[in-house]
Amino acid sequence: MPTQFSFDHVFRADSPTTILAAYFDPSHLAMQDAVAELEDRKVTETRDDGKTLHTTWRVVSQRQLPAIARPFVGKGGKLAYFESMTWRRADDAVDLVVIPDILSGRVKITATYKLEKVGEGQISRRYAGSVTANIVMVSSRIERGIVEAFDESMAKMAAVTQRWLDANAR
Repeated sequence: MPTQFSFDHVFRADSPTTILAAYFDPSHLAMQDAVAELEDRKVTETRDDGKTLHTTWRVVSQRQLPAIARPFVGKGGKLAYFESMTWRRADDAVDLVVIPDILSGRVKITATYKLEKVGEGQISRRYAGSVTANIVMVSSRIERGIVEAFDESMAKMAAVTQRWLDANAR
């Protein structure tokens, strides 16, 4: 049974498009990666048909995994994962899928960023989705751990996005 999550935040911005574009901007991603302790973000796929923009990155965590998990990630003991985002422009939404590069996709995060204007210069973002871990005996513990990490980092990541918006919004 997947573990659900939902986080809400209101940004100072002129439009949902301004914020959604930031999620695909390399300078914004670099700021977020620094705070999230991620490195080596590389685009593995991108396509834009005008209605949707889809990009997939491979990203590596700078954090050392617990000793028990290291054998599953290979050399260096650092977790890599694939992050795919699809911006549905007409819906002011981004669909997100994150799959760690271990365990044949048995751990997966699916979510949506949904944005809407709620006032002058006020854009509400709901980040909602689920974490699924199909690993016998430890699935729920892994899922809860991921959601707890989201809970701890969400305010920091929103603050990074707001700083970027304040400095770069056109």
